[in-house]
Amino acid sequence: MFHHAGRSLTLLLGLALLSVPLVAQAADAAPTPTLPNGIMLTTQDAAVGTGPGKSITFPVDVLNNTTKPERIKLSVASAPDAWSPTFQDRGYEVTEVELLPGKDNTVTFQVTPPADTQPGSTRISLQGVTDDGLNAKLDIGVTISKQSSSGLKLTTDYPVLKGAGGTKFEFKATIANNTGKDNTFLLAANAPSNDWNVFFQPAFDQKQISSIAVKAGQTQDVNVEVQSPQLAKPDDYPINVKVNDDAGNTATADLKVSVVGNYKLDITTPNQSLNADATAGQAKKVQIIVANTGSAPVQNISLSATNTPTGWNVTFNPDKLDSIDPNTIRQVEATLTPAAKAIAGDYSLTLSATSTQATVNKDFRITVNTPTIWGWVGIGILVAVVGGLVWLFANYSRR
Repeated sequence: MFHHAGRSLTLLLGLALLSVPLVAQAADAAPTPTLPNGIMLTTQDAAVGTGPGKSITFPVDVLNNTTKPERIKLSVASAPDAWSPTFQDRGYEVTEVELLPGKDNTVTFQVTPPADTQPGSTRISLQGVTDDGLNAKLDIGVTISKQSSSGLKLTTDYPVLKGAGGTKFEFKATIANNTGKDNTFLLAANAPSNDWNVFFQPAFDQKQISSIAVKAGQTQDVNVEVQSPQLAKPDDYPINVKVNDDAGNTATADLKVSVVGNYKLDITTPNQSLNADATAGQAKKVQIIVANTGSAPVQNISLSATNTPTGWNVTFNPDKLDSIDPNTIRQVEATLTPAAKAIAGDYSLTLSATSTQATVNKDFRITVNTPTIWGWVGIGILVAVVGGLVWLFANYSRR
């Protein structure tokens, strides 16, 4: 009897010990919620904050918790009209979703508060309805904060570059993508005028680009190449550079090109020929043109001649010019007087226009002829010699 009682007690104790884990597991298990029959609209991000001018997207889950297929029409019950509310799926605008029993689908709801939206909170109500009378609503909130610095930044260490007209200026800019996602940013710039050329290049590459990809949380360097026109006048020229994405993030940088004077002189003649004919010992007047082919006025210009042959004299009228504006000329009269005993032939000298801002030197060739009187003297001498020979020959012939 006691033997059977002991066996029963042992069996009951074992069953009690085995039931403890099962009870503990049942206590730890979370209850399974029961969703109401019908259709539902839900989102994890029920309220968000952003700045004006930036698009906001909400992932909206549409659920058909019925026993038959349902075609659910989506609409916006209330939202500011200027915010352009839309439902989207895979890049298309969506107005209806058809779901099998117990199935769901996620669509994207997007709004874009205008750039002039005032800070504050706005409630937006979304709605889904079916032809058989089922209805679901979802309220979401948007808080517009004061305009703050964008998650996109554009910076440069050297925003001002200086040089002469015709120079290609190269700015190095850095794009910082702190928008929270990988993105491709469009690049644009405002040139001072149509004769300026502004384009973009990746760092360490020569190809021109109009957009550039930057990973989230990283930076990317880009070169801003600015080609100034040859005749750009000395002045400061602003250039505004802008980067932006399709979500409304924008960053700008103000660059400046400071064009200094491009000082350049040239010497020529009215017929563009740097040569002349002259007679030994006689003055020859030659019209000389001094031109300013640069982009800034050249002042205090002196005219001179160097490398002149021995015994020659060269003067200028006037021999000094106070100033020549860009793309203008001044005419000077040069008087060249070869030496009186200069032998016929070609000679060269150097004409110079010099200032503290620019200098030009041009070789000038002169062909010297002997005076006409010496030609007649030579002919007379030749006739005399020939006549003398004839006389001598005639006298000696009679003897």
